[in-house]
Amino acid sequence: MHDMAQFYKALGDETRLKIIELLFNKELCVCDIFDAFNLSQPAISHHLKILKQAGVVNDTRMGKWIYYGLNPERLEEVDLFWQQIKRGAAEKTPREPCSPNRL
Repeated sequence: MHDMAQFYKALGDETRLKIIELLFNKELCVCDIFDAFNLSQPAISHHLKILKQAGVVNDTRMGKWIYYGLNPERLEEVDLFWQQIKRGAAEKTPREPCSPNRL
């Protein structure tokens, strides 16, 4: 469950959501991601580090360049998590009476 919390915490920032949007259909070099924002390079690197630690993105080094892309395996895990929640909500059992020990 901690991994899922870390994933959603990483999504809790508008800049990181915009980075994810940039990566929807392609991998991008860190310099291309940097060019899409009006932020410092260290700020973009910080956001990419958080996304990588949460498993949202992967990076690939090609020569002196680092390319970032969405991590499909992690996104599949999140999708399965929500499928389980939806299935549980649809199959919920009837309410049980409150404990008689409760005031």
